[in-house]
Amino acid sequence: MKDRKTLRTIVEASPRAGMSIAQRLVLARQQALADAATGPHRMEYVGTIKGVEYINDSRSTYFDSTLRSIAEVGKRTIWIVGANGTEASHAVLADLLKEHVGAIVFFGPDAEIVTDSLPENIDQVFHAQELRTAVFLARELATSGDAVLFSPACPSGDGFANYEERGFEFKRAFYDL
Repeated sequence: MKDRKTLRTIVEASPRAGMSIAQRLVLARQQALADAATGPHRMEYVGTIKGVEYINDSRSTYFDSTLRSIAEVGKRTIWIVGANGTEASHAVLADLLKEHVGAIVFFGPDAEIVTDSLPENIDQVFHAQELRTAVFLARELATSGDAVLFSPACPSGDGFANYEERGFEFKRAFYDL
């Protein structure tokens, strides 16, 4: 259904209006991101423990959506990201991450490999084999006034069928804290 809407956006953006195919694709992408801006698993407040807010953003399967989420939090953030989110290792993001993120916790079987490829000025980087362990680790890293943001920046995998299942696992781990 969403793919049809995106395709319609691309087709309806008239080439006569001076838009190239690339510009129409960018417009369609922006509209798709705007559509995904609400609902379950999108910046979903889960709860607060000892002054730390926990936010489920499992729906952010693209890196640009996750960056928007990090900026929306508005406070020091402990970011739980999927090990498949290898875009987090790009050097151009180092300053952005350093400004908004207090620590990064990668989860998944490749987490250790990804942490080795991060820019050197990001020093609070951890890895966990499972999401549940990542949530427990984030609890230990966070202090009152922080937020723990689960925004994987990658498609589901590593035992999860989709972003909903992955988001529910994050919430289960939160309730077990």
